[in-house]
Amino acid sequence: MEKLSSGVDTTYKDKDGKTILVHSYVKDGDGNKYFINGYCQAVPVGNDAPAMELSKLLETSEVSVLGAEEVLNVGTAGSQHLRRRRKHKEPDPADSEGEPAALQPVDMRMVLSVIPDDALAGELRRRGYCVTAVKPALISL
Repeated sequence: MEKLSSGVDTTYKDKDGKTILVHSYVKDGDGNKYFINGYCQAVPVGNDAPAMELSKLLETSEVSVLGAEEVLNVGTAGSQHLRRRRKHKEPDPADSEGEPAALQPVDMRMVLSVIPDDALAGELRRRGYCVTAVKPALISL
């Protein structure tokens, strides 16, 4: 399977009909949270369980896309997931002592990717901005 870019539609929908995008966070019926990688796999957040195909997760549980507030609350578990992906990670002394690691900021691209375009424009207008936006489309002939 070809790796998909961040924000691309995975062609799957959650229980409410929302589109699941690459690099979204979702949760299952038991409250477990997952990060959707570029290969349409659900990577568990906060534990070392193996990734599973998004299609299998959707078959076994009711899945819902996390909203912006919930993504911000993923907190330490999400940060540990992102730190694990770094190639040259320095050992975190808090991890070895069993204490929670310091809260790392969530990447703003993740937060913005879960906010619908019309809601983002509406919030900017509410704050007094005059918003005019164009979303380009590439057409190949």
